[in-house]
Amino acid sequence: MRARKQPLHVPHDPPAVHIEDLTVAYHDRPVLWDIDLDIDTGRLAAVVGPNGAGKTTMIRTIMGLLRPLAGHVYLFGRPVAEQRRRIAYVPQRAALDWDFPASVLDVAMMGSYGRLGWFRRPGRRERLQAIDALQQVGLQGFEDRHIGALSGGQQQRVLIARALVQDGDLYLMDEPFQGVDAVTERAIIDVLRRLREEGKTVVVVHHDLQTVPEYFDDVALVNVRLIAAGPVEDVFTDENLRLTYGGRTPYLPSLRPGAPSPESSQ
Repeated sequence: MRARKQPLHVPHDPPAVHIEDLTVAYHDRPVLWDIDLDIDTGRLAAVVGPNGAGKTTMIRTIMGLLRPLAGHVYLFGRPVAEQRRRIAYVPQRAALDWDFPASVLDVAMMGSYGRLGWFRRPGRRERLQAIDALQQVGLQGFEDRHIGALSGGQQQRVLIARALVQDGDLYLMDEPFQGVDAVTERAIIDVLRRLREEGKTVVVVHHDLQTVPEYFDDVALVNVRLIAAGPVEDVFTDENLRLTYGGRTPYLPSLRPGAPSPESSQ
């Protein structure tokens, strides 16, 4: 992951995500301003910043769901519109209707819809893929359970399984660790590391500063503008965190083992 401020030159081996001069606004109010960022292939990258910093907006723009006011996004060297099938997405759990009449297996199989199109129904192959994905997230035996009967952590694991069925090259995840139990958090990070070992790129909107050094290779610190981006060991510093969060909290000193995370004090 690299912050960048040079003109666009598409490299021989382009990054998974290339963002150039990106500005996104809602009702003429900038939410992201003049962002330049590269995320390399095969990396686990976190997007970190305070509430309202534009993190979810960045993910939605990378997916092509939001049209920027200015700037461009390229995925693997090509425009987003040409690469959508290479994206797998995990939305925020709270954004979904968990009362919808569907089983755990039904939701996992929804990850195949992008490949099948509107008129083909999932078959045996897609069913087996969904069962395998559920096993990867530790939900074997839950296939027939109604999604509304699951705990919050189990629901989050179903969403991860659905993304695995999508079988993307770029995984975009919006707060996958939010409000989950320790077992689910460990299951999720194990899946993310396996994806990285397979050469996939994973970009995660993340809120827990305490786990950033343990979980991620790279981090982008965002507060409307890009404050800093790069390897965690270079970028995740006290000074950069103070710039990102407005200097309200001494962030890195609170990251001692056993100390409360900065998020818990807000």
